[in-house]
Amino acid sequence: MKKILVILTGGTIGSKVEGKIINTTAASSYRLLQLYNEKYADDTEFEVIQPINILSENLTPVEWGVLCNCLLELDFEKYEGIIITHGSDTLSYTSALIGTMFENCSIPIVLVASNLALGLPGSNGMNNFRNAVCFIKSSGINGVFTIFENNKGEIPVYLSTHIVESDPFTDQFRSFTGKYFGQMIDEKFVATENYPCLMESDDISLAETYHHTKPSDISLAEKHQYPAKSDDILWNGNFDNKILLIRPYPGLNYNNIDLNSKPKAVLHYMYHSATACTTDGYSIIDFAKKCNDLGIDFYCASFKNKDAALYDSSAKIVNSGVIPLYNISCEAAYAKLITLYNCHLEWN
Repeated sequence: MKKILVILTGGTIGSKVEGKIINTTAASSYRLLQLYNEKYADDTEFEVIQPINILSENLTPVEWGVLCNCLLELDFEKYEGIIITHGSDTLSYTSALIGTMFENCSIPIVLVASNLALGLPGSNGMNNFRNAVCFIKSSGINGVFTIFENNKGEIPVYLSTHIVESDPFTDQFRSFTGKYFGQMIDEKFVATENYPCLMESDDISLAETYHHTKPSDISLAEKHQYPAKSDDILWNGNFDNKILLIRPYPGLNYNNIDLNSKPKAVLHYMYHSATACTTDGYSIIDFAKKCNDLGIDFYCASFKNKDAALYDSSAKIVNSGVIPLYNISCEAAYAKLITLYNCHLEWN
């Protein structure tokens, strides 16, 4: 029987409460496996590694590099699946990154987190981990997924590139598509019928078998002349080429943004209607032109339909020469770009 590899990275699921301070310790992450083995007398065998041990708000591209290097060095055929434990604050970003870089993996990779430290009343960490084990052992689905129990007692299974940031008040995650990929019910995976397949999308689409297939990177492929499917990632081991992420709000003054660090690209996420301010003095178009003059690629997301009518501001933005991205979450767009600008992909 193949083992399940557990990659511990810290986070609330690997933390300890001392007084009124929550933090990771050298031993606290391993408590998850101890508690699991005490509660579930099954035949699951685990192999455990801990490449990083931090609270996830402290995650940087350096730690992403460590985690991705760890995965790239593995022989996936040795394992039945992989579980990555993670903090909830940046769970959606790491999920998107792993889903982007390992979309064609030959085994299931499942990311899990916890709302509270293990052992505290209301903590869902153990339940998330248990259902990740059951998903790997019984679903028969390869790819990258995220499991996180919600406050309704449901245990959603998210496509890793579709989960979006948790609400700060309710601590609930959601799917970019508005639907879960599936749910764990009585520790068995039940797929969502008619799960949205984002055909005109810069995100990952699905085959009818529910296996990951390929990203339909329309805008990115056209700009960089990349086909839509990668089999090998040639990577120098870090994410040194930075992407500047900007989100809009009323009064955003682009003059306060320092471009002296010369990011390779800017990702400007927009309001839900695919709009941003074009008023003189606060214009995204003026800022995009400034970026282009400095040789910085400028992407805008997320547009919904290439043939649909656009708001006046949206039309002006598209016609200004920015690179539009369609049907993609902020996290997935950032993950794709940081991968694109730091990896050379071998295509077939």
